[in-house]
Amino acid sequence: MQLSGEKSWEVRGPSQSAPMYLRGFWHTATRLGSGWLGKHPTGSPEFLLLGAITPPPGGGRGLLVLAALRGGGGDTADEPRRLADASDHPKAYADGVPDEYAIGVPSVDPAAYLWESAMRDTASPFTFDGPVPLDCMIDRRSEADTIREWTRESRLITLVAPRRYGKTSLIRKIASEGEKVGLMVVTADLFEVASLSDLVLRLERAWAQHTPEDLRPAADKILGSAQVGVSISGAGFALTMADRPASDPGPALHALLELPAQLAQHRPGRILIVLDEFQSVAGVPGTQALIWQHAWRQRQTVSYLFVGSGPGTLSTAPDDGEDPMRPPRTLRLDRLPPAELREVIKGRFSAGNRDVSGVVDGLVAAGEEHPQRTMLLAHLLWLEVAAGERATPDDLEAAIAVALRQVDAEARATMSGLTVGQRKVLRAVAEYGTPMAARALRALGLPKTTAQKATPHLVATGLIEDTDQGWRVIDPLLARWIRTNYGTRA
Repeated sequence: MQLSGEKSWEVRGPSQSAPMYLRGFWHTATRLGSGWLGKHPTGSPEFLLLGAITPPPGGGRGLLVLAALRGGGGDTADEPRRLADASDHPKAYADGVPDEYAIGVPSVDPAAYLWESAMRDTASPFTFDGPVPLDCMIDRRSEADTIREWTRESRLITLVAPRRYGKTSLIRKIASEGEKVGLMVVTADLFEVASLSDLVLRLERAWAQHTPEDLRPAADKILGSAQVGVSISGAGFALTMADRPASDPGPALHALLELPAQLAQHRPGRILIVLDEFQSVAGVPGTQALIWQHAWRQRQTVSYLFVGSGPGTLSTAPDDGEDPMRPPRTLRLDRLPPAELREVIKGRFSAGNRDVSGVVDGLVAAGEEHPQRTMLLAHLLWLEVAAGERATPDDLEAAIAVALRQVDAEARATMSGLTVGQRKVLRAVAEYGTPMAARALRALGLPKTTAQKATPHLVATGLIEDTDQGWRVIDPLLARWIRTNYGTRA
């Protein structure tokens, strides 16, 4: 039985039928002989089901035989591990259950017990494919404190960081902790916003999602009185456009931009409006300036956090004539501290009965303290190391190889989206550490003038950065992928 993907059964060796309750139905489970299911191509953990004997009719005690399990990525010859060692549970072996362990246990749902046992023993503790749970965040305490302090000071704020640096996780942390101190947070995702109508839809949905129940009647009344086709339900403007496709979105946008200040009169405490991926608004002429003006005029009761992935997050900061605008306070997210990364990674491996102390330095170095990429590598290394085992350099190399395969399609798409000159500059930074190295210019056939023109674009799009330690590709896996596939430097 696989833990992810399609569910399937495979029987090997001598077997004896026994009923098993799985996913709401009784199935015939089997007692299996030796042998593993084999390595699943996705690297997912797998069970070797041994059997489950249900309680007799009329109640009583039954026998639950657990399954041998291993994490994905191991060899088929790996020694099976027991899921339970406590004396009050049956033992599970790949070659069958010895008679001395065929003892009765309280009646349970076998499928649920197998799932819970497996997850406790093998589930990776490293989140890499989405916002990080609040209790799993690494560092970012000072950043959250800084944003809260600037919010109290009625400052407009920009938060800038490359993709996958944890901006969304930080915003969620601020929102969750803000509830405890009376800070209301409304977050709108503006990624690739295409038009004024699209912007209205994004803002309307944000208010529908984040407005507290006790404020919804007031918000509904404010928007309803504006008579511009928007509502706190989040579907008003979509219906308006369906009925009247030529509707002007301007009045609806103004109503939504005025809503924070109007709603602030109905509650104590400040409101924080978070506009994520705000640089996308630059593609809608005049919109950035309009939002900026509303934000500045509302600053006594409403704070704004403009979040973006590059230095162009705020391309326009207009002067409001009678009320000159102060520049926003800017906070840049850095990479995670290597010492804290090492301690967290070692601690999580240790909690899962795995020893990573011998390779943790190499893992952090390979991830270059990049938040998401380091967690991805830690997750893949976890899948290579069985419980009770010590991670080896070979395990780390295997994890890195899997990571490079996983980013292959994304890396190729990134390279294909660049001009020839931009690709060469990206390669120069990945291989030589600078876009202007004479050796790189010669090896890649890159004219210096082309490099000078292409470099700013790669910086603006968040592919490379110039740091105190020199130039580097922001994504360490993309850099390694380039060196692995196209390397010209010996």
